[in-house]
Amino acid sequence: MRISTVSPAPGLATILLENTPALAIWADGFVLPLAEAARRHGAGAPPSCIRAALTDWDRWCDLLEYARNDGVGDTGWLAETAVDFLPAITDPPTIYCAATNYHDHIREMRSTKTFAAPRTPMYFLVPPASLAGHRGATARPDGCERLDWEVELAVIIGREADRIPAAQAHRVIAGYTVANDLSLRDFAHRDDTPFFPDWLAMKSYAGCTPLGPAIVPAECVPDPMNLELALSVNGERRQGSTTANMVFSIAEQIEYLSRIVPLRAGDVILTGTPAGTAAAWDGAYLSPGDTVVAEIRGVGRLETRISH
Repeated sequence: MRISTVSPAPGLATILLENTPALAIWADGFVLPLAEAARRHGAGAPPSCIRAALTDWDRWCDLLEYARNDGVGDTGWLAETAVDFLPAITDPPTIYCAATNYHDHIREMRSTKTFAAPRTPMYFLVPPASLAGHRGATARPDGCERLDWEVELAVIIGREADRIPAAQAHRVIAGYTVANDLSLRDFAHRDDTPFFPDWLAMKSYAGCTPLGPAIVPAECVPDPMNLELALSVNGERRQGSTTANMVFSIAEQIEYLSRIVPLRAGDVILTGTPAGTAAAWDGAYLSPGDTVVAEIRGVGRLETRISH
């Protein structure tokens, strides 16, 4: 399966600008510092981070189209290859990661295990320190020989959501971005405890949750439950599916989580991965030097290099 050739909508990225984190407009392979876009359009001082931008989200999202209409790549725009990206959101309060949430992935895993689709969603958490940015390098941790990939649609919560019914869930979503939930399969199970899997060791090493390049506003993604996803390693396609294959929809996930704990502005929900992880490729896990590209149609293309 190949991603359709449709340019993603513009989004808000977090970049390093003169060694300082700053927001920028990301569009068509270029970035424009948000401070410059705000100056051109008389929008006032820009927020310092995504969580600050969420307090007046519509205002800052309006600048995306204003700036794009001025001409992407004109004076002031920087090629994304010349920019250091930070995670699309650098300081989320919580990162919720859905497990076993694609029908095709469940069918794939049934080849080694016997289980049905879960009755309710299931999650693990990863710390913000595990995040990495677009075009960044993630070191394969010492002792890891089975580093796996997982392309996922990530949801950014825009405001507090407490016991939100699924029918109202769209109202609390600020936007979407691409995630790659890198997984250290070696560290999943331990023989010194009856409790497993070891989610922290398997999922939370530094840099093992690349997120980006940018947050595309929800209004620019009219049907998030019908998006093509794909992932390639060194140019070879490994995953290809659509968000329509989710077991639990984005709205159902928000309803479930917000019944347990109020979601906060800036929270991130990784919504699960489809079939095509390394187990389906005869254990062809990631090695130093590999380049992984995770793509979601209309949302973006996230590149990660695996290093020593």
